[in-house]
Amino acid sequence: MKQPTYFLLLFSYLLFSQTTLSAKLIESTPFEWDRFAGVDQFESLYYLKSKALFKENSQGSQSYSDLSKGPINAVSTFNALKLALLFKDFNSVTLLDNRLAELATIDFNSINPLRTVTHISYGNDTTFWLFDSNTVQLELFDYSTSTSRVRTVPLKSEILALDSDYNYCWVLLKDELQCYNYMGSLIEKFPNQGFTGLKLWNGFLFLKKGNAIYYKPKESSVFMNLDLSKILVKQFFVTNQTLYIYDEEYLHHYQLLNN
Repeated sequence: MKQPTYFLLLFSYLLFSQTTLSAKLIESTPFEWDRFAGVDQFESLYYLKSKALFKENSQGSQSYSDLSKGPINAVSTFNALKLALLFKDFNSVTLLDNRLAELATIDFNSINPLRTVTHISYGNDTTFWLFDSNTVQLELFDYSTSTSRVRTVPLKSEILALDSDYNYCWVLLKDELQCYNYMGSLIEKFPNQGFTGLKLWNGFLFLKKGNAIYYKPKESSVFMNLDLSKILVKQFFVTNQTLYIYDEEYLHHYQLLNN
């Protein structure tokens, strides 16, 4: 009597592991930004312009800037109630609330051991992932205690991009793509096939290669090309079943569909 259950589970696993996606263009909206920064779970848009961060939604627009810290190099919108901004020149991360008011600034120049932070991505509760170019390690950093929860082994090539969710952290290196769990253990790795950017959403990994977007389902080791119209891909973001692509003139919204 256990055989039907076994085959049902096996079928479900195979069905999920072979999930393919298609993308349907919903709309293209003209925008003139310096850089597209992302979209939160409430569909607020974030972008950089004239050294300031802007948040835009149906209720209006808000902005944040602090010229004393230099340019904003990265923005993590994973937690809309606690945005994380990286200022490389100041070697610091600033946390903002949903109104873009400052909650805290973590100055890594004043924390021992000294870290030089070049990439960040949100973790969970009071943590974010960072890359320390001094030790060439990824670190899950707890900003409430200014301590490291986990460190990975040193990375062996140049880091290109970093993204994470509550459980996993993906890092794109010049020659390899790696996935770490929240304990800092390497659980997957693949050769880098010419990818230059990545985003993680709902178990899917999305990667940029030239003007093409590829994706890898969670339970698969195959990278598949997402069929898009010919389009310039400068920045991209994925959330709420939507792929956003900015080409420096328009923000294109694609609905992601399971095939």
